[in-house]
Amino acid sequence: MTEKLTEQLAEQLTGALTDVELRVAELAAQGTPVAVIAEVLGVSANTAARYLTAVYVKLRNV
Repeated sequence: MTEKLTEQLAEQLTGALTDVELRVAELAAQGTPVAVIAEVLGVSANTAARYLTAVYVKLRNV
């Protein structure tokens, strides 16, 4: 049952988030600091923080 729920959640997230937002969500879920997320993505820390904010907003509506 848990596996099925995880699959359903993954499908919802994939549909709700852009590719970049999904990557940011994965990194954040692993406890990666925003500064490191920014380095991984090759963007500024402010941009990474905005992506993370967008993720939180979208997840609230899923």
